[in-house]
Amino acid sequence: MQSASRFFLRTPLVHGLPQATLICALGCALAWVTPVEAQTGWRTVSSSPAAPAVVVTPIPEVLAPAAPVQTEAPVGGGLQMFGVTLSTAARAEMRQAIRNEGLKPQREDDAFQEDIYEALNWMPGLLQMKFSYAPQGQRLARVEYLFMTFSDNAHVEDVKLRIEGRFGRPQRVTGREQSGPYQAVWRLPDQMEIFVAREWPQKTTQLRFTNLSVWGQVRTDSAREDGQTVRRERNQNNQALPMWVSR
Repeated sequence: MQSASRFFLRTPLVHGLPQATLICALGCALAWVTPVEAQTGWRTVSSSPAAPAVVVTPIPEVLAPAAPVQTEAPVGGGLQMFGVTLSTAARAEMRQAIRNEGLKPQREDDAFQEDIYEALNWMPGLLQMKFSYAPQGQRLARVEYLFMTFSDNAHVEDVKLRIEGRFGRPQRVTGREQSGPYQAVWRLPDQMEIFVAREWPQKTTQLRFTNLSVWGQVRTDSAREDGQTVRRERNQNNQALPMWVSR
């Protein structure tokens, strides 16, 4: 046994084992206590802690100015009602178009400048429609809507929104929609004017389509009849309001 141990101790491979064991032990100790380092070429650079996250705040976009709202009907057309162009309409053709729509006449008499028709339920709260004509040439001068009197202020806003839905925003507004006297006016390229108003304190809505080139020749025949009590209906006829028709 002693001979065998002497043989291994004298062998070069076995002689180097203690030295290799010592090197290995030192290497493990260094690896345990030394922080991990990143090798970059010939330099040893310690790894830095993770950089904080960069928060990028986007620059708010500059809002472009809103496009102007179209407040006039397109040029090159005309305001039509029941298929008739109002700015050039004469009494005979207007009467025929009204009959075709089924409006019941309350007065159709050439001795008067105004024809009056029953128009219940054509629009909410509408009682009558009045068509006025100039004495010379019997051209249409105005279409007037006669509404019942309401105890609230909201009806004029409802009518105004219906007009805005077809012709855009009015060119002129006076007063407040919520309460008090109120007026809104639209001017169309064919010399037709739309007028929406609320009388105060009666709170009665007014709606008129006036042919400005003809209206100066007209004097109304009689005052509006008052005192009519009619149940307010929410129904409406799509033909109750004129529309702009392009050529």
